[in-house]
Amino acid sequence: MTTSRSRKRPGTALPKKDRAERLGRMDWIAAAREALIKGGVHAVKIDLIANRLKITRGSFYWHFKNRAEVLAALIELWESQNTGPFEEIAKRADIGAPEKYLAMAKLWLEEKAFDWQFDSAMRDWARSSRAVARKLAAIDDLRMKLFEQVFIEMGYPPYEAGIRARVTYYHQVGYYTLGIREDQRARREMFPMYLRILAGDAQADQMTFD
Repeated sequence: MTTSRSRKRPGTALPKKDRAERLGRMDWIAAAREALIKGGVHAVKIDLIANRLKITRGSFYWHFKNRAEVLAALIELWESQNTGPFEEIAKRADIGAPEKYLAMAKLWLEEKAFDWQFDSAMRDWARSSRAVARKLAAIDDLRMKLFEQVFIEMGYPPYEAGIRARVTYYHQVGYYTLGIREDQRARREMFPMYLRILAGDAQADQMTFD
């Protein structure tokens, strides 16, 4: 007969094991994302992330083969999280081009669906990795193409649409690169004027601000 004491002894290691088993692949990726934002790519190390999650290094290998795989997952998450929302808005058929532009600009204004810290961390990473730099350039180009298409839908000729898309995008990237942080009230007060300058008076007149 097994006593209650004998049942307890093998269970002493279960809390840590259970915690590791409950952590899924996305928990590791989320922790890696946090490490990237706070300390750069050199902080995305298996031991450091395991310590942050308070589990053993070995549990990492339940979900990833190596560090390179989690770095690849970070790039995939960044692309999906910070570019997907722009793509979804650009594809919408239920709103006009001015409203698409407004919705895309609000991704930056509200910083909910768009994570500016993640974007900035990726730009920092790109300075030390040619592969990441190429990926970043491709994503920047894709985002600008989305804005260009919206400007074309507004009625601007292709060349002008491309320039307006660049000015819009470079303005926002520069905003983050310079580390400008304004309170939401100030940003919302300036938002309509920014849109008039970037999209044009006629287009801004068709946008409903809230």
